[in-house]
Amino acid sequence: MTGPAGAGKSRLVAQAVQDLEGVAWVRATASAAEIPLGAFAHLVPQTPPAGNPLSWAAAAIDAATLVVDDAHLLDPVSAALVHRLVLDGRVRVLATVRAGAAAPDAVVALWKDDLVPRLDLEPLSPAETEDLLAAALGGRIETGALARFWETSQGNPLYLRELVLSGVLRDVGGLWLWHGTLTLTSTLRETIAARIGELTAEERDTVELLAYGEPLGLDSPVLERLETRQLITVQPDGRRLQVRLAHPLYGEVIRDSCGTLRTRAVLRRLAAMIEATGGRRREDVLRIAVWRLDGGAPGDPALLARAAEQARSVRDLALAERLARAAIEAGGGVAVRLSLATILSYQDRYAEAEEVFRQLAESGLTGDRRVDCATTRALNLQWGLGRLDQALQVLDAADDGQISVDGRQGLGFVAGAITAFGGDLDAATARLDAAQRLGPPSSRAMRAGGVTRALVLAAAGRATDCRAWIETLLARLGPDADLYPSMTNSLTEARIRIALSTGDLPEALRLAEHARRQDDWARTSAQFGAYRATALRLAGRVGEALAAAGEAVALLPPRSVVAGSCLGELAHAQALLGDVAAAEATLARAQDAAVAAGPATEVPLQLARVWTLAARGDITGAVEIALAVAASPYPTYAMVGLHDLVRLGHPAVAAARLAELTVDGPLRALLVRHATAATPGDLDEVSLGFEAFGMLLHAAEASATAALAYRDLGLLRGARAAETRAWTLTRRCQGAHTLALLDLEVPGLTPRQREVAVLAARGLTNREIAERLVLSIRTVANTLYAVYERTGVNDRAALADLLDARRE
Repeated sequence: MTGPAGAGKSRLVAQAVQDLEGVAWVRATASAAEIPLGAFAHLVPQTPPAGNPLSWAAAAIDAATLVVDDAHLLDPVSAALVHRLVLDGRVRVLATVRAGAAAPDAVVALWKDDLVPRLDLEPLSPAETEDLLAAALGGRIETGALARFWETSQGNPLYLRELVLSGVLRDVGGLWLWHGTLTLTSTLRETIAARIGELTAEERDTVELLAYGEPLGLDSPVLERLETRQLITVQPDGRRLQVRLAHPLYGEVIRDSCGTLRTRAVLRRLAAMIEATGGRRREDVLRIAVWRLDGGAPGDPALLARAAEQARSVRDLALAERLARAAIEAGGGVAVRLSLATILSYQDRYAEAEEVFRQLAESGLTGDRRVDCATTRALNLQWGLGRLDQALQVLDAADDGQISVDGRQGLGFVAGAITAFGGDLDAATARLDAAQRLGPPSSRAMRAGGVTRALVLAAAGRATDCRAWIETLLARLGPDADLYPSMTNSLTEARIRIALSTGDLPEALRLAEHARRQDDWARTSAQFGAYRATALRLAGRVGEALAAAGEAVALLPPRSVVAGSCLGELAHAQALLGDVAAAEATLARAQDAAVAAGPATEVPLQLARVWTLAARGDITGAVEIALAVAASPYPTYAMVGLHDLVRLGHPAVAAARLAELTVDGPLRALLVRHATAATPGDLDEVSLGFEAFGMLLHAAEASATAALAYRDLGLLRGARAAETRAWTLTRRCQGAHTLALLDLEVPGLTPRQREVAVLAARGLTNREIAERLVLSIRTVANTLYAVYERTGVNDRAALADLLDARRE
């Protein structure tokens, strides 16, 4: 069995032989290799006889199975003995060998000559790493933390174990997150140090440079030796060679061994090396600034300011803030203070950002700086603090008649964005058009206006126009588009919204998953994690939606612009799975965590309230909230609210409005057919339509409603077929349970009887039910009596047991 150190060779072999009798172990070591048969000293007599030592030693091995651990460290005589034992066949031999290590010829011959089979232990894949960590931790590990664990360990089980023991993970509601800075355990540090081994002064100098600065284009005579020892990797990069350490943990151990003064000296040397070559690569600005800062010689505030912006663009916001503050301390002016405010906003520290913006605005800014401050401040006010009116006032006040056309355009585009987020799509479009008429926009203005227009078109449900506009925008920007992750993420959001509104759930899921993994920013990961949960929920994969939403929520700070969508999806999934208490607790958390910044932040919470109330049995309350969503200024949200009314048993209320909506795509037409279905056969067709979209829970609900309609008409064969289909679909929805499916549990109840039955099963008294449904107590009592007659039970406890048993 071969594999790298820490791959688990010894552990696996021990597991393989633990139930066998007559097992002998030989553990080879470098020190024992100096003595012939040193590794076998405990298995053979002290004094060898004259003659053939191999025959004598082989005869002395009194074991059915021999395990040779680290056989590559055997002395030549011991290796020959193992070879002899294999040839004799009297003893079964299991040996472990470190991959890449030089081994005695007799050991190599074991697999080279096919005397024994060879098993190579490969590093764990990311999926295998996830499974192993989940088993060890007793819970799921967040996607970003999993990626860091795999990248740091490279799939090595020993390294994984020690990383877990380092305490870098934190349990947040059953989800493990990477928290803080990695501190290596003593075992891991010693294991890595032993693997690195002794280094010459030149070799040490080179690996220190790599530990702090990799990848580097180096040309040193020691590189060949380090590569031969598998301590570095060398890849051609044009005319240069890019050199890295062979494992991420090598750098951790080497940095740990450097004192403060040595570290500073290495960092200053790295900065000088890159500056001497002209710092031609885009990332060199950030690297030089960080090296200079950490090396104790921060230098030019302009360099620090540019580096802060680069760090923000790659979402290393803690580093960006540190660089910006260093630039200010070094004498940086308005530009870097504006950068700091933006960085604070990106970290969801909206109030702190507003204070910096306010101070800048009151300092008498002019020209482009005035515009830059106003636009970023306005976005912070809207997204972070929910102050729509104040945001627009800031933009209006910034146009003092002295700014450029480009500046006025920027103000107009951002005003359009804020107006759109507030919900007035027509006014937003008018602002965008007015700004566009000012003249050909700059690249920056084009990005701001283009993204806003894409999101407006998506919210309006104009999928065809939205797709065409995104393609036009990207074509105009050309290859520079990839340099702006915020713009890319916003366009992806627009694409997801039109995928959801047209019923293309696989595309929505693909886009959300890709965006979530592409960006290291916690806000983006949470935002697209919520979209992922939406797509999974609509697909009927409600258990997976719960997990996805939980992961998104775990990434949230105490207050965030994306908290509404994340917490809304979590509560929605909890409600559909029948965990009303958890859903209500999640919605209560949202009161402090979410920012009321418009429909995109508010509607997900409203939809969750609809189904939380429905799960509690308050259908009247659920309908009221659904009606509010149906009145949303975003047609795509209005479509969902109207269809929720259909699902809650009120199709007549929604049918006309659904038909009037101008949302593109085939999904709206299917929702209209659902609202206007006049016969059980119509509902059968609707169910098939939902299944074709992959919307299994909706399909199950339509079939359940069809079954009830068949039964009312006395068509029992059709009712049984629809019920069977509804049951089959429901079992694929991972435990979801909604009002429309209740008739599967207690057949033959009217909508009012179902509503009363759910509330009674939850323990409400007749008076409490009457107050909630605005009925007389007598009406509730009579209705409940009819439920008992229909179900064959005679009290609330039995009714609750019946409903629970039917669900199972």
